[in-house]
Parts: sequence; structure tokens; C-alpha cells
Amino acid sequence: MSKSLYGQYCPIAISLELLGGRWTFLVIRELLDGSCRFNDIHRGVPLMSRSLLSERLKLLEATKLVVRSSKAEYRLSEGGRAFGEVVKSMGAWGQEWLHTSVALDEIDGGYLMWNIKKSSKWVEDMRGRCVVKFEFTDDDEKRRHHWLVIEEHDRDLCYVDPGYDVDVWVETDLRTMVEVWMGWRPLDHALRCRDLHIDGRKILVNEPLRWMGQSPLSGLAKRPSEERIGLLLEQVRA
Repeated sequence: MSKSLYGQYCPIAISLELLGGRWTFLVIRELLDGSCRFNDIHRGVPLMSRSLLSERLKLLEATKLVVRSSKAEYRLSEGGRAFGEVVKSMGAWGQEWLHTSVALDEIDGGYLMWNIKKSSKWVEDMRGRCVVKFEFTDDDEKRRHHWLVIEEHDRDLCYVDPGYDVDVWVETDLRTMVEVWMGWRPLDHALRCRDLHIDGRKILVNEPLRWMGQSPLSGLAKRPSEERIGLLLEQVRA
């Protein structure tokens, strides 16, 4: 029998030994958000190598936190879903206590759009298919355009023009879009300052958050600036 990593019987120590590996919490986060296919899970953790993701999923399956179906779909078990409360609590703590600068130092536009896709929803005013084109003015030319296709029973994210007529255009920079989606900055403020532009069908442009959605954590208020925790990430990551 292999020796315990921490040498303690404490359930916290045992849980950390099982789940404290790099990326594990984020993989579970994606499963909680409804991703069940390997490629969809990977789109939520784009900097994680595919081989490491495969390894983590096998570990979670072996520990019975994840169940893999005959259709190669991954679902959280009852124990895995129960662990979701830990992941949600960690997210709520970070939303309330951490400085936003921690999250805004490095922004991946593809990951941002993947989250917007997950939070978006079809509304009756769309009358069938709705195509929203996002342009991030400060991203690389090859990655600055994204098309979000919303239908009543499906949503799709395209990185090349799908060939449909565009109903709504959104133009902004990555930082502003993150701030609005996370609830760190009111949408009206970004629009008034001309940091974000939305054009298209008036009934959809007037209330974009109604169909675009926001982070599940957006309703949690930040602590006053002087109380927030600042991290020296270079030291933490070392």
C-alpha cells in the first residue's frame, strides 16, 4: 500500500490528496456546467493538454466521481455532484474576495466565448435562429471574430463565418467583455463610455443580458477594495 501524501487521517488531507491535483477542480467545474463530451470539456480548459485531461478523467472515473457512458460521455456521479458544492463555494469566495486584476492579467478570448455560449439562451424575440457576431478589438486578427448561433434547442460557437445573416453585432475589448460578463462592471457604464458597442435588431440590442447571460457568480458583490486579497501570482505559481 502506498504511503499517504500528507500522513494524516483528516478528511481534508485525504480529499486534497485525491482532488488537489492541478486542473482537477476545473475539470469538475466543466462537468458541473454540463459539458460531457471530451472535446467540450477541453474547450473549457484550453491550456490543459489533451493527454493530461484524459488522465484526469480516468482518475475521476476510477475513484467513482465520474461515470463514463457507452457513448463516451462523462457524467458526475452522486459523490461528484456533491463535491460540486465545494467548487461553487471556492468560486463564490474568489468572486467576493479577490482583486479583479488577478483575472484580467491574461484573458483567452476563446475561453471567454465558451463561457458566454454556456450562459446564453434563446428568447422568443429571436424568432428562430439568432446569430451574434463578437469582435474583440484587442485580440489577434485570427482570433478576434466569433459567431454565436442561438436556436431554441441548441447553441453553437463558430470561429469562422457560418454563412448566416447576422442579427446582432458586439464590438469591444476582452477586458471590458470579461468585466461585464462577470458582473464587475455594469453594462450601461460600458455602453456609455463607448467601451462596448452593440448594434442590430432593436428588440435584442435593448436588453442584451437577457439572452447573453452572465457568470453564475455575477450576482455576488465584491468586497470593498481595501479588503480584497491581492495575489503575487509569480510567487504562487513558482
